[in-house]
Amino acid sequence: MKVFKKILKYFLIFIIVLIGLLIATPFIFKDKIIEKVKTEVNKQVDAKVDFGEFSLSIFSDFPNLSFDIKNVCVVGKGEFENDTLAFLPDLHTVLNLMSVFGDEIKIREIGLEKPIINLLVTKEGKANWDIAISDTTQTETVDTTTSSFKLSLKKLELTDANILYDDKSMAMTTDIKNLDFLLRGDLSDASTELDILAVIDSLTFGYEGMNYLEKSSVTFKAGIDADLANSVYKFKENKLTINQLDLAFDGSISMPTDDIGIDLKMSSPQTEFKNILSMVPAIFMSGFENIKTSGTFGFDGTINGTYGEKSMPGFDFNFKIDNGYFKYPDLPTDVKNINVAAHIANKDGNEDNTIIDISKFHVDMGANPVDMKLLVTTPVSDPNLEGWLKGRIDLNTVNTFYPMEGTKMSGTINSDITFNGKMSQIEQEKYEDFKAEGKITCSRINYESGTDKIRVDSAYMEVSPKYFDLKNLTAIMGESDFNMNGKIENFMAYAFRDELLKGNFNFKSNFINVNQFMGNETETASSTPAAEDTSSMSVIEIPKNIDFTLTTSIGRLLYDKLDITAMQGEVVISGGKLNMNNVKMNMLDGSLAMNGYYSTEKSDPAVKFDFNINDFDIKKSFDAFNTVQKLVPMAEKCNGKFGMSLSFESLLSQTMEPIMNTLNGIGVLNTKNIVVTNSVLEKVAEALKKDNFKSMKLDKAVVKFTIKDGNIEVEPFTTMVDRSEVTFGGSQSLDQILKYNLSYKIPSKDLGNAANDIFKNMSGAASQAGIEIKVPEFITINGNILGTLLKPELKLDMKQQATNAVDNIKEQVTDKINEEVDKAKAEAIKKAREQADKLNKEAETRAAQIVAAAEQTAKQVNSNAKIAADKVKSEGDVAAQKVMDAAKGKGPIADAAAKKSAEKIKKEAAQKATDLENTAANEAANGVNKAKQESDNIKKTAKAQGDKLIEDASKQ
Repeated sequence: MKVFKKILKYFLIFIIVLIGLLIATPFIFKDKIIEKVKTEVNKQVDAKVDFGEFSLSIFSDFPNLSFDIKNVCVVGKGEFENDTLAFLPDLHTVLNLMSVFGDEIKIREIGLEKPIINLLVTKEGKANWDIAISDTTQTETVDTTTSSFKLSLKKLELTDANILYDDKSMAMTTDIKNLDFLLRGDLSDASTELDILAVIDSLTFGYEGMNYLEKSSVTFKAGIDADLANSVYKFKENKLTINQLDLAFDGSISMPTDDIGIDLKMSSPQTEFKNILSMVPAIFMSGFENIKTSGTFGFDGTINGTYGEKSMPGFDFNFKIDNGYFKYPDLPTDVKNINVAAHIANKDGNEDNTIIDISKFHVDMGANPVDMKLLVTTPVSDPNLEGWLKGRIDLNTVNTFYPMEGTKMSGTINSDITFNGKMSQIEQEKYEDFKAEGKITCSRINYESGTDKIRVDSAYMEVSPKYFDLKNLTAIMGESDFNMNGKIENFMAYAFRDELLKGNFNFKSNFINVNQFMGNETETASSTPAAEDTSSMSVIEIPKNIDFTLTTSIGRLLYDKLDITAMQGEVVISGGKLNMNNVKMNMLDGSLAMNGYYSTEKSDPAVKFDFNINDFDIKKSFDAFNTVQKLVPMAEKCNGKFGMSLSFESLLSQTMEPIMNTLNGIGVLNTKNIVVTNSVLEKVAEALKKDNFKSMKLDKAVVKFTIKDGNIEVEPFTTMVDRSEVTFGGSQSLDQILKYNLSYKIPSKDLGNAANDIFKNMSGAASQAGIEIKVPEFITINGNILGTLLKPELKLDMKQQATNAVDNIKEQVTDKINEEVDKAKAEAIKKAREQADKLNKEAETRAAQIVAAAEQTAKQVNSNAKIAADKVKSEGDVAAQKVMDAAKGKGPIADAAAKKSAEKIKKEAAQKATDLENTAANEAANGVNKAKQESDNIKKTAKAQGDKLIEDASKQ
């Protein structure tokens, strides 16, 4: 008993521990599993991955572990920023419990409920699901040879899935709505049997703009023998149903490498015409279950070979309809005699060996027969074409064999075209060897459906080997009229080789309302402003293999909110670009001339234009253009006109709006009586107490600006507001941050008391000093406009204005002091000059007196010398006479001696007299010279003294 009790005790303990482990295990390993998920995702993908709540349970799939994650979301990066690759509201997995204890977690089941998957491919071929990290540094640091998870799947299930595949590189779309998918098998084995069941409520498949399946229902049920070790999959019993058409497959697909080996046969076990008729979207969706049908059809085909980057499998398809017939029960006329025989084959995978042979095509739509034949061989090297198309459709009778509720049609279409020849004959311009002739005519066609109305008065096209000649097309669509003629060249090469399709057309219209063709996406000119329009446009693709030139003349055109008149110019569609050459038009009360292009060569559309605008109404421009509203919101409260020359380029978003950080340009704006009113100006007026500053009139202002990466730089410009000079300039950034400078040079008299207030209390000291201070003629006030476009802020620098006022007062005081100093100095200089003049005059007088006295003395000396000289000569004469008298009577010898002595006496007396006069003259001259020298010295001294007086006075 004791042993039993002991055993029971330990058994109960074991049960309790086991139950505890069963309850605790999910929580014990919860963090480990989540950490592994996050680590694995972060290692493997370049995308934004997020998920919500998660749960673990061991009870629902015991002895396995259930792991559920809610709201898994994978969003792209880079080019696919904000594009959702996958949204999984409920991801359910079943894990091998024991594997959780190891390093490799085995996944047995995966279930997805209501998943949304978007598979996108750009025009350049980049896929949004290519998110595996490929950086070499990553591959070095991350071990990709082993994973923390291993697929040991036995079940994969999708419930109510929506999957979109949009491949712009191939112009292909597949839209799957409400897919239920179930895959069962053991994918961990080398070989297994797979059971697949897929049900699609709605499948739409489109290629190059045409939907070949339109909301078709699809069911696929198949058993497949899967050799997983060698990647070979063999079809067992299977059936694919599209609408009411059943298809069956026999054969296998192998994928041991990147190439795919295909060996398939396919056929339809059905033979009733109604089954193939269900593949026609327009008929299948219009009361198909009640249509009466008869006739048979047959379809079979094979695909055999390798599909790879450089190879294509061979194929052989046969399609036949015999005596097809259908009739809507409520309509009087049937469609009958539907006979089709088509064979499309390629024996070896060489594309040039493809044969398309539609040997028979006939249908009678009421009393409207259509017949066609087509044979195409060597489609790659030199397409050889043979065929014809003949038909007549009276549109008045269409509603007798096909339900056209709410739609009315009338008019006739006739076609009779025959062709036979090789492409090389056209390329070599051997038009006589290529048979191509016929015509297509349309007459008095009317189409009405709801608000849509189309009328083609006449259309006539002739077919020739060289070109299709559209002789005329006259049509009216709604309110719009069209008249066009021209030629299309190189059509065959375009159709079979995707070569350039060329055309030249003349297009004329009196009125076009583009808004009618855009449906509800764009309101008419009377609708709400563009800023309130919540709809969006999509990218308009420009074909790359078309070269069309359209010479255009349009009397009036309505586009969105623009009313355009007198539009003319040349529009060229070429190489993925729409070029506008010398396009001119009148709009917004002005005119516009433009050159440039719109391009869809790359994933993001691009525009580059040169605009020359004259007399646009600024308010109407704001209402019409979203770009103006974003860059210049103040234009909403402006009135007036402007002109502008603008060169700009930008990328466009997928909604056809400029990507602002790619917007670059340069321009010059010329204003014409533009009146600006906004909150900033109201604040200026309030600060300066002048109501006339609440608005600003810009007339003949020239504003130069640049746009770089969406940032605007405005060069400073000056304009007049009344008698005030206003200078404005600065910048605004891409994120709408304002950095503008504002300067007002205002006449003081316009400010009145405000100007006096600025100088009040600043001139008291100067007034007390007897200096009168005057208010300056102009007062300059500087400011800044900051903040954002939607919430601008004004900052006026009144402190600087006060500083300027003080500086002005200082300047006036300084000028006054300098004026007084200059006045005193001038007076001192004047007195110094007078004193100098007096000194000079006194010196002149004294000098003249000295010279006069010296000259008088000299005159007296010369006079006395002359008297003395005369006396000496007289005494000499007397003495000489005495000698002569003494010798008289003493003989000749005595007389001769006396005469000689007398002459000697006279000569000596004369010499003495001369010496007396010369000596006196020298003394007199020396006296005069000394007097003159003394006179000059006196004058020099006086002048120096006078100059010194003037110099000293000037230095005061």
